[in-house]
Amino acid sequence: MKYVKQSLMILFGLVAIDQIVKIIIHYFFFYSETDILGNIIRFRPIHSTNLSWGGNYISLFSNMGVVVAINLLVIALFISGYSFYRSKKPISSIPANMTYVVGLAGSICSLVDKVIWGGSLDFIQIPFLFTFDIKDCYLTIAQCLFIYIGIKHHKEISVTEYIKWCFKKN
Repeated sequence: MKYVKQSLMILFGLVAIDQIVKIIIHYFFFYSETDILGNIIRFRPIHSTNLSWGGNYISLFSNMGVVVAINLLVIALFISGYSFYRSKKPISSIPANMTYVVGLAGSICSLVDKVIWGGSLDFIQIPFLFTFDIKDCYLTIAQCLFIYIGIKHHKEISVTEYIKWCFKKN
């Protein structure tokens, strides 16, 4: 938990950016639509009430209780995963710190979206593919960095070792 405290300012800053942008769009630009980068990227706000990407395809993932529980699990995994990483590597790398902070920020934004907004206010569209928001960018950055760290440290840190570490902590 001490690693959470060290990153609180950046973490809350990222969450605030995501939520303030959504508030501004909701109140002033919700019915606006414009090209950002030709026909490749558009500003087109929508309120996605399926509660998750999986909710578009499987109704279970549109259930508020299920998606909040999954969200809380993901937040716990970011915190415990980073704590495990720091137990193995007391001096953390910039990619590991970034993965932790942007991943946790994206997960918290996702939880706020579900609980406060009743879904996600997405506004960046790649036509004919999908619409996303800042939180999704945070999570994508975290996923890419996580893969990089996993490849770089695959001989030093394993999922099995993490699971054993989790059970020894309790």
